[in-house]
Amino acid sequence: MEFGVQAIFGPSDPILGAHIQSICEALDVPHLEARIDFEPISKELSINLHPSQEHMNKAFKDLMAFLNWTKVAIIYEEDYGK
Repeated sequence: MEFGVQAIFGPSDPILGAHIQSICEALDVPHLEARIDFEPISKELSINLHPSQEHMNKAFKDLMAFLNWTKVAIIYEEDYGK
């Protein structure tokens, strides 16, 4: 921290993210992430910029209603970001 680190951004990997978040809390350095977090626990020095799953679900529902869709398929990859 002697070089003036102001914040840490990332990573996208959830396991590494938890480790980085722990280090940032120990050193009082803000931690910003932009990844899906299925365990949204309030963290003192971490901010996740990715919308919560609840907000994503509402957005999909609103889009379907707006476009008058009756069916939709969502395709995803389990190893996202690897």
